Amino acid sequence: MNKDKKLVKKGLAGAVLALALVALVFLLNILTNAIGQSETEAPDIDAPSPFAASDEPSKPMPPEPMPEPVIQPAPAPISPPDKSEGADIDADAPSHDDEPPDDPVERSVANILELDEGLSDTLAAVARDFNCVAASLAFFDGESEYLTFQYGFADVGERRLVEEETKFRIASLSKLVVVILAMTLVEEGLLDLDTDISDYLGYEARNPFHPDTPITSRMLMQHTSSIYDTGAYQSGRLSYEADTTRNLLNMSTVHRDRLPGSQHEYSDFAFAVLGAVCEGVSGKLLDDLAAVALFEPMGIDAAFAAKNLQNKNIATLYNTSHDQSRSVQAQLNQGASGPLVHQHNMAIGNLTISALDFTRILVMLADGGVCDGVRVLSEGSVREIHNTDVAAEHYGQGLSTRFQDNAFMGEGVFWHTGSAYGTFTQFMYCMETGRAFVAVTTGAVGDREPNGMLKVCLALAGPVWG
Repeated sequence: MNKDKKLVKKGLAGAVLALALVALVFLLNILTNAIGQSETEAPDIDAPSPFAASDEPSKPMPPEPMPEPVIQPAPAPISPPDKSEGADIDADAPSHDDEPPDDPVERSVANILELDEGLSDTLAAVARDFNCVAASLAFFDGESEYLTFQYGFADVGERRLVEEETKFRIASLSKLVVVILAMTLVEEGLLDLDTDISDYLGYEARNPFHPDTPITSRMLMQHTSSIYDTGAYQSGRLSYEADTTRNLLNMSTVHRDRLPGSQHEYSDFAFAVLGAVCEGVSGKLLDDLAAVALFEPMGIDAAFAAKNLQNKNIATLYNTSHDQSRSVQAQLNQGASGPLVHQHNMAIGNLTISALDFTRILVMLADGGVCDGVRVLSEGSVREIHNTDVAAEHYGQGLSTRFQDNAFMGEGVFWHTGSAYGTFTQFMYCMETGRAFVAVTTGAVGDREPNGMLKVCLALAGPVWG
């Protein structure tokens, strides 16, 4: 009997010991998880809200500059698609698969709001003087650094501030990107700039006043096609159907009675037709073509249909009266309903992109087709884009580029402007110095210089260009 009692006591002692060990392990697990959460998931309760109220809500003010500058490296290069089989447009020019520089310059990005309080104050004063709701600019110094500046609200109602990555509908600056896409198709041997566009569209596209003279892609890019923005085009410009474009091209009311290629006249509709050509020969929608040929190689998040953006940090558009002209949702909805099998009408001005990313595209052109170690275009394609041999009123017209000597601060620059729904945009870049600049505003006064440049964009460029 005593022996049995001893065995029971031993069994109970073992059970108690086992339960104690289990409890100890359980407590250790809880303690470990608590420590892990405190290191990785604790909210930053001291971080200021980015939507702090302004003293003057009707006149948006920029965020206060941070005390310490924050410099971020440029996005890491992504290897471009292999196009070694593509045709070169210039026998004497290097092919598209020429090797980029062995040691590309490392480039950084610095936000002026955080880097230079005096310069930031100067730019903010310019934005206020031109009554901007929002302003975003990016500048490349020609050597190794991008500077950015943001002012005001991406959305007034939400008190959402403009950020470096905020994307804007860039208006007619979009046309330069469409030209770049067309040149990649030239390099692939799919498109010839001087071939009748009828061969690519699948139907005859001729000026009825001059039916024996072909219209070419080069004419579309140089605004010499004799196609113009008449009332008939305006009535159908929001349609993305191929039949709409075809029907419009058959109307005499969208053609001037002049020989195609003979005279310069700016035309939005001509770029819708160029978009149709690009989609026809590539078999891709504009966004799909742009992703493969330009955005993915350069690590850029941009889109002609805003719904295709990865980061939908998009600015609401405001007119000069500061009334909302295009909400973010309206921009996301455009081209998002129904069976969208064409995007070519978006080629006119729908590209949605940040000022910084658009500046990187300009730097690529200024560097002969290479940006951050990535070759995007051949040097021959870049020369074609900059062949400004068509005389316009104040400048030489290239392939959606304009060149003018002594155009800005004594320098000859390539440039273009855009305006739509209260957004004013402008790019400038100098091939000699490598400097490049993009400004985007909403709600601003849209006065222009005699040569067509936007005063608000020039005023923002002045303090940083030199």
